[in-house]
Amino acid sequence: MTDFSSRTPEETQETRPSSAARRPRAERRARLRRQRLLVLAAAGGVLIVVLILLFTVGPLGSHLDRPGDPPLGYLRDPLGGRRYAVTAWTLGDAASLEAAAAAGAVDQIDFDWYHTQPDGSVTAQHEDPGLVAAARRHDLNLFATVTNSTDSASPFDRELAAAVLASPERRRRFVDDLLTLVRDMGYDGVDLDWEELRPADRDAFSGLVEELADALHAEGRFLSIAVMPKTSEPGEWDNQKYADWSRLGEAVDQFKIMTYGYHGPWGAPGPQAPLEWTHRVLAHAERTVEPAKVFMGLPFFGFDWHDGSVATASAHRAAALAERHGARVDRDPGSQEATMIFTGEDGETHTVFFQDGDAVAAKLDALRAEHPDIAGVSIWVMGQEASGFWPLITRKLR
Repeated sequence: MTDFSSRTPEETQETRPSSAARRPRAERRARLRRQRLLVLAAAGGVLIVVLILLFTVGPLGSHLDRPGDPPLGYLRDPLGGRRYAVTAWTLGDAASLEAAAAAGAVDQIDFDWYHTQPDGSVTAQHEDPGLVAAARRHDLNLFATVTNSTDSASPFDRELAAAVLASPERRRRFVDDLLTLVRDMGYDGVDLDWEELRPADRDAFSGLVEELADALHAEGRFLSIAVMPKTSEPGEWDNQKYADWSRLGEAVDQFKIMTYGYHGPWGAPGPQAPLEWTHRVLAHAERTVEPAKVFMGLPFFGFDWHDGSVATASAHRAAALAERHGARVDRDPGSQEATMIFTGEDGETHTVFFQDGDAVAAKLDALRAEHPDIAGVSIWVMGQEASGFWPLITRKLR
């Protein structure tokens, strides 16, 4: 063993590394320390960014107070273990919202409170910020539905739409008002429900949709559109011809086809959505629009024809009528919708076609079997459902 203590200073100096020899080693140690610090700093920075995203636009962002704060910023995955997304229009029914959310049966709420005015401005009627906040607490996507009617009591107005489409200033006001609305209310996007337009406005309408989509996308928002059903282009009727499905489908993020209204107040009694007809509508949509954007309309209503009058028969109202009058409920073979005939307290004969659990199940079974690649379903309207509809939707769309 070497005894360093017995060496002379000269011998020790020869054995120890010189200061020049020690310097490279020290420099290497310092360089390694700097590299470790840089790696730790980079990892910390990545962690901070991930946490910010999770707690703002990501799934942990549900603590954000609304309205007025930024939206989710993404179209969420289906809840409740479902394969298909579910959107639902609401006029303001809070109990229906809570029941749907509790069942994991809905992913997006479209608040049907907004109206287009002849000057292109957008006004609100029956707007309920409290309901918006309640829906946001369930981490749902929230959209503002805007119609071409001046208020909730007025019909869809083709002349109003034509006036807005014909004026660059009114179009700009329309787009600007909707941008302000989604910012102020914290909506994820706009749901455009313009109906009954003139076929001559087909190109102008597509142009407006493209302008609105560009403006919303620039702010991280989305555009949904509701369209009338058809099985070919441009369609047979005026209220089909104004919608260029190919062009509209390219611009929007969600393409909701109102696959109902096959029968109504304008004609004889019948179902809302024959299954074969719905299949042909969706098949045309899949040939024309990216299937991942397409939504099948799912009605929660039917109609009650009596003495020359026709009244809406929501699912829960029809079920109550059947029970009150002891009516026998039959099944329409082409749609699987419920139907009954009874004599009311007014002495009149009532012929009713309506939705019940079996009718809803048949529509969803057909969707899964025939159109597995579309996005999901869009429901009209929350508050019209019968008992058990929401859990049924969750089960059937898994």
